Amino acid sequence: MTLILNLKDVEQAINMRTIIEQIEKGLMEEYNGHVIMPPRMNMSTNNQGFFRLMPAVMNESGYMGFKAFFKSKDQVRYLIGIIDQNENNLEAMMDSSYLTAVRTGATTGLATKYLARENARTVGVIGSGLEARTNLEAVCAVRDIEYVRVFSPTPHRRELFAAEMSAKLGIQVEAVTSPLMAVEGADIVNVCTNTSTKGNRVAFEGNWMNKSMHVNSIGSTMPSMREIDTDTFEKADGIVIDTIHLENESGDVLQAIKACQYDRTKVVELKELVAGQKVRANDDQITLFKSVGTAVQDIMAARAVYEEAKKLGVGTDVGEFLEAKLFN
Repeated sequence: MTLILNLKDVEQAINMRTIIEQIEKGLMEEYNGHVIMPPRMNMSTNNQGFFRLMPAVMNESGYMGFKAFFKSKDQVRYLIGIIDQNENNLEAMMDSSYLTAVRTGATTGLATKYLARENARTVGVIGSGLEARTNLEAVCAVRDIEYVRVFSPTPHRRELFAAEMSAKLGIQVEAVTSPLMAVEGADIVNVCTNTSTKGNRVAFEGNWMNKSMHVNSIGSTMPSMREIDTDTFEKADGIVIDTIHLENESGDVLQAIKACQYDRTKVVELKELVAGQKVRANDDQITLFKSVGTAVQDIMAARAVYEEAKKLGVGTDVGEFLEAKLFN
C-alpha cells in the first residue's frame, strides 16, 4: 500500500519525543557507514524560485527516500517520499511543510540533549515563527525548562508566541523588547530566524554568549543567508554541525571560514556526538550547534509519522500506487 498524508494527517501523527529518538537511530546508522547520502541538489528556476532535492538510502534499516521542496515567488511546498527497499514499496507520500519544522526542532533537541548542561532551566529564543515553536518544544522535551524569554522584531508576534507557548508547554514564556534581553543569562539559546531578506545583518552576536551557554542556530541554510555572526564560532569552545556539507552551504559558516574564525579542530558532526564523541568537557564551556537539515533526518522523522498515522488510521491508502516492472 501507499499512504498519502496531507498536512492535517501529519499534524495528528506528530510525537516530538518519538521523532527525536528516531533521528538519533538514523544518525547512528549514518555513523556506522550504512547510509548513502549525497549533498542536496539546489537548482534555480526561471521565476525567482528554486527546486531542492535531498535523497538518502539507509541500508541497515532498509529505508530510503527523499525530500523535495520548491519555491515559486512567495510560495514554498514540501514533499517527502519514503520507501521500504526490502519490500520494494513506496510506503508513503506526505506534505512535509510542518514536518520539516518538527524535524528541525527534533534535531535541535537531540543536539541539546548531548550539549546543554544537565541543570539547564532557562531558554532565550530569537524568532517567533513555526520553527521557533518546534525548536523550543524539542528543547523542553530533553531538559526541564522552567522559564523562557523570546524576542522577535514584531511586538504582536512575540507576544502571541509567548502566550501560545506558555499554554502549550505549561511554563512561563515572556516576550521581551530586544534580542540581548532574550538571551542574557540564558542556559540555552535558540536562534530560529529567516534572515534571507536582511542583507548581512545577523540575529545573534557572539559577544552575547555567556559562560556555560549552549546555542542552537537553525537559520542560514543557503550561502546568501546569515543568522549568527562570525564571533559566535570563535567564542564557542565546541561546535557541532549536522552535516559537513553545510560548510559549503550556510552563509554563517562560509563567512566564519572567510574570517578565519571557524576552527575545524573544534568541530564535530552530530552523528559523531550521538556515537559518543565528547564536546562539552565541563559546565563552564560554551557550545554551539549549527544545522541545515539532512535527508536522514527527514526520512526518520517521516517514518515515525508514517507508523503513527497507521496506528491512528489517518491518511488515504491509494493501494498499489506504483506499477512493478519485471526485469528478466
